[in-house]
Amino acid sequence: MPRVPVYLLLGLTLVACEKIGSGGSTSSASAPDSVAVLSTQLAQARAVSAQQDSLMQGFQQTTQLLADMDKELSKVKGLQSHVPLNVKGEANGDTQAAYRASLLGKVQEVTALLNKSRARAAALNEKNKTLGTQATDYQATIANLQAMLEQNKADLAALNMRVDSLTTANTSLASAKAAITDTVTDLRKVANTVYYVVGTKDDLKAKGIIVEEGSKFLFFGHKALVPSRKLDPSEFTAMNKWDDTPIALHITNKPFKIVSRQDPSLIERAQGADGKPTGDLHISQPAEFWGPSKYLIIVEGA
Repeated sequence: MPRVPVYLLLGLTLVACEKIGSGGSTSSASAPDSVAVLSTQLAQARAVSAQQDSLMQGFQQTTQLLADMDKELSKVKGLQSHVPLNVKGEANGDTQAAYRASLLGKVQEVTALLNKSRARAAALNEKNKTLGTQATDYQATIANLQAMLEQNKADLAALNMRVDSLTTANTSLASAKAAITDTVTDLRKVANTVYYVVGTKDDLKAKGIIVEEGSKFLFFGHKALVPSRKLDPSEFTAMNKWDDTPIALHITNKPFKIVSRQDPSLIERAQGADGKPTGDLHISQPAEFWGPSKYLIIVEGA
Protein backbone atom coordinates (compact mmCIF):
# COMPACT_ATOMS: atom_id res chain seq x y z
CA MET A 1 0.00 0.00 0.00
CA PRO A 2 1.48 3.42 -0.99
CA ARG A 3 2.44 5.77 1.81
CA VAL A 4 0.16 8.94 2.13
CA PRO A 5 2.07 12.11 3.00
CA VAL A 6 1.32 13.53 6.43
CA TYR A 7 0.85 17.07 5.17
CA LEU A 8 -1.98 15.82 2.88
CA LEU A 9 -3.84 14.36 5.83
CA LEU A 10 -3.41 17.60 7.73
CA GLY A 11 -4.77 19.55 4.78
CA LEU A 12 -7.90 17.43 4.66
CA THR A 13 -8.36 17.98 8.42
CA LEU A 14 -8.08 21.74 7.92
CA VAL A 15 -10.78 21.76 5.24
CA ALA A 16 -13.12 19.80 7.50
CA CYS A 17 -12.60 22.27 10.33
CA GLU A 18 -13.43 25.21 8.06
CA LYS A 19 -16.70 23.56 7.04
CA ILE A 20 -17.67 23.02 10.65
CA GLY A 21 -16.96 26.63 11.49
CA SER A 22 -19.20 27.89 8.74
CA GLY A 23 -22.09 25.76 10.10
CA GLY A 24 -22.21 27.78 13.28
CA SER A 25 -21.46 25.00 15.64
CA THR A 26 -18.30 26.74 16.78
CA SER A 27 -17.75 30.38 17.55
CA SER A 28 -16.22 32.58 14.84
CA ALA A 29 -13.66 33.94 17.27
CA SER A 30 -11.93 30.64 17.70
CA ALA A 31 -11.85 29.89 13.94
CA PRO A 32 -8.83 32.03 13.08
CA ASP A 33 -6.89 30.48 15.91
CA SER A 34 -7.71 27.00 14.68
CA VAL A 35 -6.61 27.89 11.17
CA ALA A 36 -3.33 29.23 12.44
CA VAL A 37 -2.72 26.12 14.50
CA LEU A 38 -3.59 23.89 11.57
CA SER A 39 -1.33 25.92 9.26
CA THR A 40 1.51 25.51 11.70
CA GLN A 41 0.87 21.79 11.98
CA LEU A 42 0.62 21.57 8.19
CA ALA A 43 4.05 23.24 7.85
CA GLN A 44 5.46 20.89 10.42
CA ALA A 45 3.94 17.92 8.61
CA ARG A 46 5.42 19.09 5.37
CA ALA A 47 8.87 19.39 7.02
CA VAL A 48 8.56 15.92 8.50
CA SER A 49 7.49 14.54 5.11
CA ALA A 50 10.48 16.21 3.49
CA GLN A 51 12.75 14.62 6.07
CA GLN A 52 11.11 11.26 5.47
CA ASP A 53 11.65 11.64 1.72
CA SER A 54 15.29 12.54 2.34
CA LEU A 55 15.70 9.54 4.63
CA MET A 56 13.97 7.30 2.10
CA GLN A 57 16.27 8.55 -0.67
CA GLY A 58 19.31 7.99 1.55
CA PHE A 59 18.04 4.52 2.41
CA GLN A 60 17.63 3.70 -1.28
CA GLN A 61 21.13 4.98 -2.03
CA THR A 62 22.53 2.98 0.85
CA THR A 63 20.67 -0.11 -0.34
CA GLN A 64 22.06 0.41 -3.87
CA LEU A 65 25.55 0.94 -2.48
CA LEU A 66 25.29 -2.28 -0.48
CA ALA A 67 24.06 -4.09 -3.57
CA ASP A 68 26.98 -2.74 -5.59
CA MET A 69 29.38 -3.71 -2.83
CA ASP A 70 27.90 -7.21 -2.73
CA LYS A 71 28.24 -7.48 -6.50
CA GLU A 72 31.90 -6.40 -6.45
CA LEU A 73 32.72 -8.56 -3.44
CA SER A 74 31.27 -11.56 -5.26
CA LYS A 75 33.94 -11.06 -7.92
CA VAL A 76 36.76 -11.62 -5.41
CA LYS A 77 38.56 -14.90 -6.18
CA GLY A 78 38.43 -17.39 -3.32
CA LEU A 79 35.54 -15.65 -1.55
CA GLN A 80 32.82 -17.92 -0.25
CA SER A 81 29.30 -16.70 -1.19
CA HIS A 82 27.12 -17.64 1.76
CA VAL A 83 24.25 -16.43 3.89
CA PRO A 84 24.48 -17.25 7.64
CA LEU A 85 21.67 -19.59 8.74
CA ASN A 86 21.53 -18.41 12.35
CA VAL A 87 20.60 -14.80 11.60
CA LYS A 88 18.00 -13.27 13.89
CA GLY A 89 16.22 -10.22 12.52
CA GLU A 90 13.43 -8.09 13.87
CA ALA A 91 10.97 -10.74 12.67
CA ASN A 92 11.15 -14.29 11.53
CA GLY A 93 12.52 -14.58 8.01
CA ASP A 94 14.10 -11.11 8.04
CA THR A 95 15.84 -11.29 4.64
CA GLN A 96 17.45 -7.87 5.03
CA ALA A 97 19.18 -8.92 8.23
CA ALA A 98 20.35 -12.11 6.52
CA TYR A 99 21.55 -10.06 3.55
CA ARG A 100 23.44 -7.65 5.79
CA ALA A 101 24.99 -10.56 7.69
CA SER A 102 26.03 -12.18 4.41
CA LEU A 103 27.57 -8.91 3.23
CA LEU A 104 29.37 -8.52 6.55
CA GLY A 105 30.72 -12.08 6.20
CA LYS A 106 32.01 -11.28 2.74
CA VAL A 107 33.67 -8.11 4.02
CA GLN A 108 35.32 -10.08 6.80
CA GLU A 109 36.54 -12.71 4.31
CA VAL A 110 37.89 -9.95 2.03
CA THR A 111 39.64 -8.44 5.04
CA ALA A 112 41.16 -11.83 5.88
CA LEU A 113 42.28 -12.32 2.26
CA LEU A 114 43.71 -8.82 2.24
CA ASN A 115 45.64 -9.51 5.43
CA LYS A 116 46.98 -12.75 3.94
CA SER A 117 47.95 -10.91 0.77
CA ARG A 118 49.69 -8.22 2.81
CA ALA A 119 51.57 -10.87 4.81
CA ARG A 120 52.53 -12.68 1.62
CA ALA A 121 53.57 -9.41 0.01
CA ALA A 122 55.69 -8.57 3.06
CA ALA A 123 57.30 -12.04 2.95
CA LEU A 124 57.96 -11.69 -0.76
CA ASN A 125 59.37 -8.23 -0.20
CA GLU A 126 61.70 -9.57 2.50
CA LYS A 127 62.66 -12.46 0.23
CA ASN A 128 63.29 -10.02 -2.61
CA LYS A 129 65.52 -7.98 -0.31
CA THR A 130 67.47 -11.14 0.56
CA LEU A 131 67.65 -12.12 -3.09
CA GLY A 132 68.67 -8.58 -3.96
CA THR A 133 71.51 -8.73 -1.45
CA GLN A 134 72.59 -12.12 -2.78
CA ALA A 135 72.34 -10.83 -6.34
CA THR A 136 74.53 -7.87 -5.39
CA ASP A 137 77.07 -10.24 -3.85
CA TYR A 138 76.93 -12.48 -6.92
CA GLN A 139 77.42 -9.48 -9.18
CA ALA A 140 80.44 -8.40 -7.14
CA THR A 141 81.85 -11.93 -7.31
CA ILE A 142 81.26 -12.07 -11.06
CA ALA A 143 82.93 -8.68 -11.45
CA ASN A 144 85.97 -9.91 -9.47
CA LEU A 145 86.14 -13.09 -11.51
CA GLN A 146 85.84 -11.07 -14.71
CA ALA A 147 88.69 -8.84 -13.58
CA MET A 148 90.79 -11.90 -12.73
CA LEU A 149 89.95 -13.38 -16.13
CA GLU A 150 91.00 -10.22 -17.92
CA GLN A 151 94.24 -10.15 -15.90
CA ASN A 152 94.85 -13.80 -16.73
CA LYS A 153 94.24 -13.04 -20.39
CA ALA A 154 96.76 -10.21 -20.25
CA ASP A 155 99.29 -12.41 -18.43
CA LEU A 156 98.70 -15.21 -20.94
CA ALA A 157 99.18 -12.80 -23.86
CA ALA A 158 102.44 -11.55 -22.33
CA LEU A 159 103.53 -15.13 -21.69
CA ASN A 160 102.69 -16.08 -25.28
CA MET A 161 104.75 -13.15 -26.52
CA ARG A 162 107.63 -14.24 -24.33
CA VAL A 163 107.29 -17.83 -25.51
CA ASP A 164 107.23 -16.61 -29.11
CA SER A 165 110.36 -14.56 -28.47
CA LEU A 166 112.07 -17.49 -26.78
CA THR A 167 110.95 -19.80 -29.58
CA THR A 168 112.34 -17.42 -32.17
CA ALA A 169 115.58 -17.06 -30.22
CA ASN A 170 115.74 -20.82 -29.73
CA THR A 171 115.18 -21.35 -33.46
CA SER A 172 117.93 -18.87 -34.22
CA LEU A 173 120.24 -20.54 -31.71
CA ALA A 174 119.36 -23.96 -33.11
CA SER A 175 120.11 -22.74 -36.62
CA ALA A 176 123.37 -21.17 -35.46
CA LYS A 177 124.25 -24.32 -33.54
CA ALA A 178 123.47 -26.46 -36.57
CA ALA A 179 125.58 -24.19 -38.74
CA ILE A 180 128.42 -24.31 -36.21
CA THR A 181 128.03 -28.08 -35.90
CA ASP A 182 128.12 -28.44 -39.66
CA THR A 183 131.13 -26.15 -39.82
CA VAL A 184 132.90 -28.05 -37.06
CA THR A 185 131.99 -31.32 -38.73
CA ASP A 186 133.30 -30.07 -42.03
CA LEU A 187 136.46 -28.74 -40.41
CA ARG A 188 136.93 -31.95 -38.49
CA LYS A 189 136.31 -33.94 -41.61
CA VAL A 190 138.84 -31.85 -43.52
CA ALA A 191 141.33 -32.07 -40.66
CA ASN A 192 140.89 -35.83 -40.31
CA THR A 193 140.89 -36.64 -44.01
CA VAL A 194 144.12 -38.17 -45.30
CA TYR A 195 145.06 -39.65 -48.65
CA TYR A 196 147.04 -42.67 -49.73
CA VAL A 197 148.05 -44.22 -53.02
CA VAL A 198 149.67 -47.60 -53.79
CA GLY A 199 151.32 -48.38 -57.14
CA THR A 200 154.44 -49.32 -59.01
CA LYS A 201 157.21 -46.85 -59.63
CA ASP A 202 156.33 -46.44 -63.27
CA ASP A 203 152.61 -45.95 -62.60
CA LEU A 204 153.20 -43.36 -59.93
CA LYS A 205 155.74 -41.51 -62.08
CA ALA A 206 153.34 -41.55 -65.02
CA LYS A 207 150.61 -39.99 -62.85
CA GLY A 208 152.99 -37.30 -61.63
CA ILE A 209 152.77 -38.41 -58.05
CA ILE A 210 156.48 -39.14 -57.62
CA VAL A 211 159.60 -37.83 -59.33
CA GLU A 212 163.30 -38.72 -59.30
CA GLU A 213 165.68 -36.12 -58.02
CA GLY A 214 169.49 -36.11 -58.03
CA SER A 215 172.13 -36.91 -60.72
CA LYS A 216 174.02 -39.99 -61.81
CA PHE A 217 177.06 -40.23 -64.11
CA LEU A 218 178.22 -43.68 -65.04
CA PHE A 219 178.36 -45.49 -61.76
CA PHE A 220 178.61 -42.39 -59.67
CA GLY A 221 175.81 -40.33 -58.15
CA HIS A 222 172.29 -41.25 -56.97
CA LYS A 223 168.70 -40.48 -57.88
CA ALA A 224 166.00 -40.67 -55.20
CA LEU A 225 162.21 -41.02 -55.51
CA VAL A 226 160.39 -38.12 -53.83
CA PRO A 227 156.76 -36.88 -53.82
CA SER A 228 155.86 -34.40 -56.50
CA ARG A 229 155.78 -30.82 -55.37
CA LYS A 230 152.13 -30.53 -56.43
CA LEU A 231 149.85 -33.44 -55.58
CA ASP A 232 146.35 -33.98 -56.98
CA PRO A 233 143.97 -35.43 -54.30
CA SER A 234 141.88 -37.03 -57.04
CA GLU A 235 144.77 -39.47 -57.71
CA PHE A 236 144.61 -40.68 -54.10
CA THR A 237 142.17 -42.64 -51.98
CA ALA A 238 140.67 -40.57 -49.13
CA MET A 239 140.22 -42.00 -45.62
CA ASN A 240 139.68 -40.86 -42.02
CA LYS A 241 142.96 -41.09 -40.21
CA TRP A 242 141.24 -42.25 -37.02
CA ASP A 243 139.54 -45.19 -38.70
CA ASP A 244 141.44 -48.46 -38.67
CA THR A 245 141.00 -48.91 -42.40
CA PRO A 246 143.53 -51.33 -43.85
CA ILE A 247 145.61 -50.15 -46.77
CA ALA A 248 145.69 -52.96 -49.33
CA LEU A 249 148.79 -53.75 -51.38
CA HIS A 250 148.37 -55.13 -54.89
CA ILE A 251 151.49 -57.33 -54.63
CA THR A 252 151.59 -59.19 -51.35
CA ASN A 253 154.84 -61.16 -51.76
CA LYS A 254 157.15 -58.28 -52.67
CA PRO A 255 158.59 -55.47 -50.58
CA PHE A 256 157.21 -51.92 -50.60
CA LYS A 257 158.64 -48.50 -49.92
CA ILE A 258 157.14 -45.37 -48.41
CA VAL A 259 158.19 -42.41 -50.53
CA SER A 260 156.30 -39.79 -48.49
CA ARG A 261 157.51 -38.40 -45.16
CA GLN A 262 155.62 -40.77 -42.77
CA ASP A 263 157.48 -43.02 -40.36
CA PRO A 264 157.52 -46.58 -41.81
CA SER A 265 157.98 -48.06 -38.37
CA LEU A 266 154.39 -47.06 -37.48
CA ILE A 267 152.97 -49.35 -40.18
CA GLU A 268 152.18 -52.96 -39.29
CA ARG A 269 151.93 -55.59 -42.00
CA ALA A 270 149.08 -58.05 -41.38
CA GLN A 271 149.74 -61.77 -41.55
CA GLY A 272 147.43 -64.69 -42.17
CA ALA A 273 147.07 -67.89 -40.13
CA ASP A 274 149.99 -69.40 -42.04
CA GLY A 275 152.28 -66.54 -41.06
CA LYS A 276 152.47 -65.12 -44.55
CA PRO A 277 151.66 -61.42 -45.21
CA THR A 278 148.12 -60.76 -46.40
CA GLY A 279 148.97 -57.50 -48.13
CA ASP A 280 147.01 -55.33 -45.64
CA LEU A 281 148.79 -52.51 -43.85
CA HIS A 282 147.57 -51.07 -40.51
CA ILE A 283 148.66 -47.80 -38.93
CA SER A 284 149.40 -48.16 -35.23
CA GLN A 285 149.64 -44.54 -34.11
CA PRO A 286 147.53 -42.34 -36.43
CA ALA A 287 148.35 -38.96 -34.81
CA GLU A 288 152.13 -39.45 -35.05
CA PHE A 289 152.03 -41.22 -38.40
CA TRP A 290 149.98 -38.58 -40.26
CA GLY A 291 151.67 -35.65 -38.57
CA PRO A 292 154.41 -35.01 -41.21
CA SER A 293 152.02 -35.21 -44.19
CA LYS A 294 148.47 -36.14 -45.04
CA TYR A 295 149.57 -37.80 -48.29
CA LEU A 296 150.89 -41.37 -48.07
CA ILE A 297 152.72 -42.70 -51.15
CA ILE A 298 153.62 -46.40 -51.25
CA VAL A 299 155.71 -47.82 -54.09
CA GLU A 300 155.31 -51.56 -54.58
CA GLY A 301 158.25 -53.82 -55.52
CA ALA A 302 160.83 -51.18 -54.68
